[in-house]
Amino acid sequence: MIISLLHPFTPQAAGVVEPSVATYHSQPHLKAMQQLMQEHENITCTVDYFTPKFRRYHYCFQAVDYRFYPVQLTWSGDHKKWKKQYSKPCLKAYKRETPDVTIINMSGHSSPFSHELAQIILKAGKQYIAMLGGQHYTDTPDNRQYYKRAHHVLVHTQLQKDMMQQMPMFEGLDIRVFPLGVDTTVFKPLPHDLNLNPKLLYVGRIVGLKQIHLAIEALHEVVTNGFDYATLTIIGPVSSESYYQQLQQRVRALHLETQVLFLGHKEHEALPRYFQEADLLLLPSDKETFGMVMVEAMACGTPVAALNCSGGPADVIAHGINGLLGTENTYAGMVCGYFMNADKQNAMRIAAREKAVKDYSLEKTYEVLLQCIKDVMGNKL
Repeated sequence: MIISLLHPFTPQAAGVVEPSVATYHSQPHLKAMQQLMQEHENITCTVDYFTPKFRRYHYCFQAVDYRFYPVQLTWSGDHKKWKKQYSKPCLKAYKRETPDVTIINMSGHSSPFSHELAQIILKAGKQYIAMLGGQHYTDTPDNRQYYKRAHHVLVHTQLQKDMMQQMPMFEGLDIRVFPLGVDTTVFKPLPHDLNLNPKLLYVGRIVGLKQIHLAIEALHEVVTNGFDYATLTIIGPVSSESYYQQLQQRVRALHLETQVLFLGHKEHEALPRYFQEADLLLLPSDKETFGMVMVEAMACGTPVAALNCSGGPADVIAHGINGLLGTENTYAGMVCGYFMNADKQNAMRIAAREKAVKDYSLEKTYEVLLQCIKDVMGNKL
C-alpha cells in the first residue's frame, strides 16, 4: 500500500532550500508517516515535490522515498506564481502508478495541476485527501468540484475549520483538523535567566508577506525604551531580494546595524538552540495559518508575539498567558511592554511550553493521520 504526500510546488516556493527539504519542511508529516510504516509493514510512504532541475530524481530519507519531478513554471521570486506550477512528469508518474492514498498539500486557491491530478487519481479507482495550507480561498466551479470529490479535507487549526464551514465553497464537506506536532524531547527548554539585553528572533522566509519590517520596528521600540543592547536575529532564506534590500535600508535608517543579524538558512536540527536562547519569537505576518516555528518556539519555552489575524496564531496563543497577540499598529509597543514585567515573562514561558506539550505533540499528529488512512482504506489497512 502506497501513501503519498504531494506538495505540487518547488521547495523554493515554500521558502526551503531544496537539498534540505527532507530535514526542514513538513517534519510533523514525515514523523507521522514514519510511525505509520513502523506499525504497518504493508505501507510504503513517499513525499513528492517539483524541482527546477531538468531530470526527475529521488532519494530515501529515514525509510521515506522523496521524489522530485521537473516543473514547467519556475518560481522566479514571485510568491504568487507557485500556485501556477505544473509538472507533466509528475502527472505521468501518477498515471503509471497511482498511490492508494494521495494527500495533496495546496492552498485554498488550489491549482490546475491539482485538479488534473485529482482526475487521474479518481480514474485509477484511488482516493485523494485535500490538505489546505493558507487562509485565502478562490471560489470557482473547478475548486468546488476538487474539494467535493476529495475523500475529506485537512486543515491545521480549528479556527480555519470553523471559518471554512461558513463558506458555501466547503458546505457539507468532511473537514478535519490535522495538528502539526513537534518533537518536545528535542524542542525543549534549557535553563534561562531573564536577559537584560533581550534577544528577539524571527525564523522564516524573507519575503514581504511575512512583514519582517514590523520585527525591526519592534526591536527599535525595545532599544529606545532602555534596552540599549537588545538584538534581533533573522533566520531564513531570501525569497525576495527587493524586500531584503528594503529591510537592510530600514536597519540602517534606525541605526541598528550591529543589532540586527541576518543569518540566512539554517538546518532544522540547528533551530532548537536559537529558540532556547531567544527571549521572544516574532511572528508579524497577518497571513499565518499555523506557523510551525510558533509551536517549536513554545515547546522550547519561548513565547511568541504574533498578529491577531484569522488563522493559526489566535488558535494557539492565549494573549498574555502563553504569548502575545496584537495588531500592526500595536505590535512594537506590545513587544516592548513584554520586557517591562519580569514576573509575566517567567509565567508566560512556562505556559508556552505547557501548551505545546498538551496540544501539539507528534502523537496528536500521528493519531489523525492514522484515522485518515483507516477511513480511506477501510479494512485494507
